[in-house]
Amino acid sequence: MYLDGKVTILFVMTQVVLKRNERIDHIQFDGGTLCLDFVNTVHDRKKKPVPDYLHHIIDLVAWAGKIGLVDKKSETLLNRSIPGNLKKSDQFFTYALSLRELLYDMFFTISQGNATRNADLEKFNAYIADHFSFINLKAKQGEYRAGWNLPNDSLQRITAPVVKDAYELLLGNRLDRVKECSNCGWLFLDTTKNGKRRWCSMKSCGSNIKALEWYYRQKETKQVSHAS
Repeated sequence: MYLDGKVTILFVMTQVVLKRNERIDHIQFDGGTLCLDFVNTVHDRKKKPVPDYLHHIIDLVAWAGKIGLVDKKSETLLNRSIPGNLKKSDQFFTYALSLRELLYDMFFTISQGNATRNADLEKFNAYIADHFSFINLKAKQGEYRAGWNLPNDSLQRITAPVVKDAYELLLGNRLDRVKECSNCGWLFLDTTKNGKRRWCSMKSCGSNIKALEWYYRQKETKQVSHAS
């Protein structure tokens, strides 16, 4: 049985019930680039265990739809293909989460001013090999862009652009702008002119930290005033 609603998608198959994580609807894209937005599909990297937005493959498909990797038609097609390929879908979900954690390890290391480990690069090269054979070039009005020679119901349509984005970020000249949010541990690409951004989002983490800093300043001022 397949139920498609604005908030919840349920798959019922031989007593297996998957419910889409509704928090996907509220996830923010503050990474500044696709691969870091994928890395940030957890609520807070500094909490243990890490609270994850992605619980099942349908959450991954929902995230891909929200960020625009697949259109509504493709999202529906992918969702409909899951119940009949549950084992394969679960295997791909594990594969995708392994990619996410690999990218986190690589770019977190870079955000701390260190070079990515060779072992991690070897793992990433395996993801490149799995996806780059499907790249093709398309021309439109004299401009060229990369596309993917993948079926509309292929789950690799989600991970392929993520791998390509990470590949381009690694080869570009912006690695010194990859940073870790001091509040939640999300990774982001600092695109400010002065390169001094400290938080994934001023609206959420930035305002929280500033409020705490103000609180402690006020507390210290009161303590000094009482002491004198």
